[in-house]
Amino acid sequence: MDGLWFFLFAWIGWVWATFLMDKKNVYRFKLSLGLLLLIVASPYGIAYGGIEMQVSALILIAYILHETASLRKRAFISFFVSAFIVMLAYVSFLLFELFDPIWVIFDRIWMVALTSVCLCSFLQSNIRMRISILVSGLLQGEIVYSILMKRLLFPYPVATHAFLDILAVSVIVLAVWAGLSHTAFVAGTYINQGRGKQKTP
Repeated sequence: MDGLWFFLFAWIGWVWATFLMDKKNVYRFKLSLGLLLLIVASPYGIAYGGIEMQVSALILIAYILHETASLRKRAFISFFVSAFIVMLAYVSFLLFELFDPIWVIFDRIWMVALTSVCLCSFLQSNIRMRISILVSGLLQGEIVYSILMKRLLFPYPVATHAFLDILAVSVIVLAVWAGLSHTAFVAGTYINQGRGKQKTP
């Protein structure tokens, strides 16, 4: 069922941000409000310029604008190029899936998520930038694919529950990857410090 992954992770994230997150954390209210808005807005759609999109797409656009507003020129160019690469990868996947679906060897959600996370991790080192690039690239890919489908007379709404599933799983995989990387770094530092103490006479 489309939307299952999205609602599962969104509600878990909202409960965590609202009740378990440190109240002094500056991201607590923004995360809680953003997830709640996405959950509420996800069933509703609008049409603009002949393209159908869910209201959740507008919330994601607002998030992207908020994250990029304070970026300096070099950082913004890096963000734009990285998001463009993710967008090309996502559109390419959708087109290959459309014309030759047999190569999708396992669940498309996880294929897109793992590919996008790998790209974001290679392109950026900051977890916040990775998430922003992930959201921006996938959403831009949805819009571009919708435009292509419109020319082929196949309507394709932007940011449906199927897309939100992909986005939710991608963000979770990215967060888990970042957590494991941080844990490995801390463990490596601790081990190296222990070895250094053992060598000290």
